[in-house]
Amino acid sequence: MKNNHNNLNKSRLAALVRAAYRIGQSALVEAAETDDVLSFPEKALTKLKDAKLLRASMPKQYGGQNLGLVPGSNLALLTILKNLGRGNLVMGRVLEGHINAQILIHQFGSEKQRKRFAADASQGRLFAVWNTQAEDGTVLSKNKKGIYRLDGSKTFATGTDYVSRPIVTASKNDGSWQMCVVPLEQVAAVSDPSWWDPMGMKSSRSFKMTFNKAPIETIDLLGSAGEYYEQPGFSTGAVRFAAVQLGAAEQLLEETRKYLVSLHRTTDPFQNTRLGQMAISVEAGNLWLIAAASRMDQYMKNPSREEEKSLMIYVHMMRTAIEQICVDTINLCQKCVGARGLNKPYHFDRIIRDLSTYLRQPAPDAVLADVGAYLVQTGTAAFDRWNLHVYKKKK
Repeated sequence: MKNNHNNLNKSRLAALVRAAYRIGQSALVEAAETDDVLSFPEKALTKLKDAKLLRASMPKQYGGQNLGLVPGSNLALLTILKNLGRGNLVMGRVLEGHINAQILIHQFGSEKQRKRFAADASQGRLFAVWNTQAEDGTVLSKNKKGIYRLDGSKTFATGTDYVSRPIVTASKNDGSWQMCVVPLEQVAAVSDPSWWDPMGMKSSRSFKMTFNKAPIETIDLLGSAGEYYEQPGFSTGAVRFAAVQLGAAEQLLEETRKYLVSLHRTTDPFQNTRLGQMAISVEAGNLWLIAAASRMDQYMKNPSREEEKSLMIYVHMMRTAIEQICVDTINLCQKCVGARGLNKPYHFDRIIRDLSTYLRQPAPDAVLADVGAYLVQTGTAAFDRWNLHVYKKKK
């Protein structure tokens, strides 16, 4: 019975991966149609709901599939995100934020909160994590018994007007950082779309959101102060946005191939050489994805301080590698298609703008410096430590 149960779980995860692939394929046209700061890929969002992908990263007892919550599910999670990124980076980013929120709720929420927010997700409510801010950032203060007050602003609030359950981080009076799940339909919040006028990722609606005396109940406070930055979860979340980014690189490779075929340029050795270089880069990204998922699975099975640091360093390496893979793929694509390919109705211009914007994640130099420092301090790279760990286990 146990083997049958495990097979059933794998079958359901495989069905989610296939659904994400189909949605990604169909999202490409809508991505072009909604390439505007006041638009949003509503059709793709509806398909995500219908495919139950908004419920997948909830515990099974609450109607989910444990996606990203248990060992053995991480490769399916990363593949789903990659498949969405192939069709529309904006929708991949939206799903990545929703899943990030679900994982945080599972990690830090009480059973009552898990059940409550799972019901919200089952009803189609979209979650997100809004953490970035400027000088006028969010503050959480005690108002009266059982009630807090949220004031201040968040920037890069992805999914504004579509997200209804964001996890908002805010500073408390003692300077600590607290997560709270904000029921937006119940609070005073004002969005500022004029703040968002980017080169790419336009329809992600990453506006500025300002809260004014928004009431927050105790049940909506997620975890204890400071837990948002708890490791390795805070750092390893980078594998999810890297997976979405890799999806766009895959799509650029496919669009380039189709473009050259359509113009009968497939006998040009220089074009074929560039295609070969792109294929090698994309395949390297997939190998990083598989390896990172395996390490996340292993850490979930046997967490330890030693393996926690090794996992974080490996994620830093994977994130950095995929960023370079995407940059190389963009450059090779542009050389292949030239100025003509960057015109409409081709998708190259938008995908390149979206991917270039999405690649600009925080602290790229700092994470790479951490990799070097780890190598100096331990005398071994993260993958070597992993190999030694596996060898000792087998021995």
